[in-house]
Amino acid sequence: MRYRDMIHMVQQMSGSSDEESTDALQFMVESVAVHLNEGERKEFASQLPQELQDIALTVLPTSDNIRDNIIEQYMELEEVDEHSAMTQIKAAWNALKEAISGGEIEDIKSQLPNQMVGILK
Repeated sequence: MRYRDMIHMVQQMSGSSDEESTDALQFMVESVAVHLNEGERKEFASQLPQELQDIALTVLPTSDNIRDNIIEQYMELEEVDEHSAMTQIKAAWNALKEAISGGEIEDIKSQLPNQMVGILK
């Protein structure tokens, strides 16, 4: 799946603008990537469009981006309410799931914090 297609998918699912959808998709890639071991991170990145591969491979864990509650983190970062944050995050996750193989999704989920997996159902 191409990068623009993924952004468009986020837009359709969330009703967000192009910029908001881009931000949500990039945030989701970062949020997932910081929790993965190096091998899994490379496998995750290899299935993404080039624009997202760079983000997945270069993001480093910080005290801000490894928090379990990605909704609160996104609300603070994007200055949106909880409903908007939840809608945009879930739309971005669904777009990622379309781009990545099912087996890889399960491998990724096994390395994410439980609270994060609960949000991303």
